[in-house]
Amino acid sequence: MILCDKVQGFRGSLCVFVLAAACFAAIPRQALAAQVEAYAIFELNPSTSVSAAEEKLRSTSLSNCLQLIIGSKVRDVVVHIACSEFGTDTNYLSQALMALSNVAGVSRATIVFLRRDAN
Repeated sequence: MILCDKVQGFRGSLCVFVLAAACFAAIPRQALAAQVEAYAIFELNPSTSVSAAEEKLRSTSLSNCLQLIIGSKVRDVVVHIACSEFGTDTNYLSQALMALSNVAGVSRATIVFLRRDAN
């Protein structure tokens, strides 16, 4: 912070805050991403270990998405998936679902809830 490096205390904090607010205001709203979220139930094969499948679902790399294991019951694992989609590239969620559906031991994937929010 070259502009605020000589100012200390409250005035220095205020200077940093003003610069951050100015930079935030300069970003056009169209550049912000849309958030797409889904809850999916992954049904596991009877011969698959639930804990091993949960770990595989948790550790699968998803390009522009994050996944969170909500829980499991018998042979079903509930996963929350959140993706940021930019511009015209809006297929991150479908790619994430395909990647998670291809995890060893998963026999079926069902989307239970889908929500899209524009920031």
